[in-house]
Formats: sequence, C-alpha cells, structure tokens
Amino acid sequence: MEKLATPFGDIDVLIDEKPIPYTVQKGSANDVVWPNIRHRYQIVILFIPDGKEHSLSCVFSPNCSYDRTPESGECLECQSFYSPQRIKMSIGIECETGYSDGKRVSDKYDYDADYLDNGMVYRILSDTKTERYVFGIAWIDDVGRDDKVDNNRGVQTWFAADPTFRL
Repeated sequence: MEKLATPFGDIDVLIDEKPIPYTVQKGSANDVVWPNIRHRYQIVILFIPDGKEHSLSCVFSPNCSYDRTPESGECLECQSFYSPQRIKMSIGIECETGYSDGKRVSDKYDYDADYLDNGMVYRILSDTKTERYVFGIAWIDDVGRDDKVDNNRGVQTWFAADPTFRL
C-alpha cells in the first residue's frame, strides 16, 4: 500500500486504529488564496455507518520533532504541525465540535472530531448517517510557530487544508 509522504512522515488512514488503503488526490498548490503552498492533497474515505461508534483517523508516523496547535474555524477542525526546519503542515476536516451543558453546540454534522498528537480523527457516532469523509493536507516552507500572526504565509495551510475547498 503506497502512502502519502510528507515532511513530517508518511500518512496512514485508520479505521478503529487499523490501517486501510486510501487514494490521494493532489490539489492545486498555486492558488490566489495559497500561492506559497508546496503541496496540497485530499484523502476521501467512504465509510458506511453500522450503528456503532468508530474512529476514522488521518495520522503521520513522525520522522522529525514538531510542535502542534489547533487552528479551527467555522465548519473546519484543523490542526497544524511545525518543524524546527520551518515547515508547517495542516490537516483539516469538515466538522464543528463543541459542547455546552453536555449537548452538542452544532447540529450541522452527525459525527464529531478530535485532535491527535499526530493527526486528526472523525468520531463516527451510533446515529451517524454520513458516508463520505475528507481529510485535507497541506504544507508550506519558511513558516515557524512563533511567526507573527499577520504573516500571510502561515495562514495559507489553513485554507489549503480545508476540505470544503474542492480540488
């Protein structure tokens, strides 16, 4: 099974922590919104819910040290990883998480999401009906975690890893 190689390590897709084969779709790396992105990909997984809880994860096997930080937005759960070599990689999924008084804040999605040390996960719930899940992955060079917020290079992976931006 061929895997997507990233500067942080090879990507694995797991269902309930077991690796599955996947196909990578390469996206435009030269867009007005993300002109400096080195690579942009999407991995689409079709999964038919069976009334049980499952996890569908996109993770990398680390080959370097890194820092990580969540960078979520409306309808986007995204986590970014920063290497000492000033490479930033983001993994994004379409979702909104959050709870108030034990109830989900948003009812737009019938699944949930979570942040892992080395990736992102869709949490498929017992009442989930959704069958299509997309992971967006993008990376850029010359971006560090401590760069100023107004550095427009850093925000480019956030846009490029958003799976709602189709390839």
